[in-house]
Amino acid sequence: MLDWLTDDQRALRDMAEAFARKEIEPIANQIDMEEHTPDELVKKAADLGLYGLYTSQDYGGSGADLVSVCLVSEELAKASPAFAGMLTVQIVLCPKAVEILGTEEQKRRILPASASGERLMAYSQSEPAGAANIGSHLTKIVPDSGANDGFRLDGSKLYCTQGTAMTWLVMGKTRARDGAEGYGCVIVERDDAGFDIAPHEDKLGWRGTNTGSIAFNNVRIEEDDILGDLLKGGFSHRAANHANLLAHVATSIGCAQGLFDKTIAYVQDRNLYGKPMSELQPLGYWLAECHAKIAACRALLYDTVRQFEAGTVAPEAGNICKAFIGETCFDVCVKLVQMWGGSGIMNSTGVNRYMRDARAKCVAEGATEMHYAIIANQLLHGQPTLVPSNIVKAASA
Repeated sequence: MLDWLTDDQRALRDMAEAFARKEIEPIANQIDMEEHTPDELVKKAADLGLYGLYTSQDYGGSGADLVSVCLVSEELAKASPAFAGMLTVQIVLCPKAVEILGTEEQKRRILPASASGERLMAYSQSEPAGAANIGSHLTKIVPDSGANDGFRLDGSKLYCTQGTAMTWLVMGKTRARDGAEGYGCVIVERDDAGFDIAPHEDKLGWRGTNTGSIAFNNVRIEEDDILGDLLKGGFSHRAANHANLLAHVATSIGCAQGLFDKTIAYVQDRNLYGKPMSELQPLGYWLAECHAKIAACRALLYDTVRQFEAGTVAPEAGNICKAFIGETCFDVCVKLVQMWGGSGIMNSTGVNRYMRDARAKCVAEGATEMHYAIIANQLLHGQPTLVPSNIVKAASA
């Protein structure tokens, strides 16, 4: 279907396919069961340049386009959706936010180490009130009352993924020295005084990365650790978030395709009730339906990615992809696991981890319902965000 790919894009896809088959597939079940990604795999991915795939060559990356990023993410997810999901944050969300919003000093300080895989990063926004409900967030970034410069960060965040990160991009309510309020982002390092990382949670899917709560107790934030505009961060991060949603969705497609490929081989190889399993109905119908849904999702994603790169994408397009493709791929995985019978519910076969990862992907990077709420807000009010009106006014000022 993707007959328009360039030679470079095909080469990157083939590289990712080979890497997934040789290095990820043999340990994918281990990653899931132990909820840990081996350091050796991280190093091998870094040696291939995967971490810097979407980062500009000026800062140590390869400067690939988003189509290439999605192709690579999809191929890796066929073997391990969890590992692929972790990589999209490292490839797109965090470094692209720094590249778009950062000062030259911040880019030089952070991006080369990120592109080489030496400095893993994390993006932290979610709070108990909801990821997009920033009007009710309690984390605050306010001027340091004991100094003439700098700020202090106080609060906590939920469900922060990538517990081994060294650099964290933390969103919070902000206040400037003149009293103006908004929502912005600061750069926090793992060893900063007052920054505490709680033990990670044992979760349903996406188990290759650590996820848990973090807390900030009077953490000192220097002036050169403010990322972008102090008051408008809720808006200025949208470009990086939009790109990351599309890369994340590519891992949902890879998740469904990976399980589909395994299921086709299983059905063709097994005899059941005295005949080849492939001759039993409704298996043929189910497989055809799953194939059609995956193909439709892939067409929607790559059409949207090309629009994104051309600058013609609709504001809510990433949300549409995230909500629709994520849920569709989960439905596909549920149907496919059913075809495995008892084998499908045994963790040892590595089959049901795809279904669990597909469910996790409907929650990670914003739950489906949040994305549909954003789409509805765009349709009804022309505003592709759920940011409160007072912050909207501040951002547009």
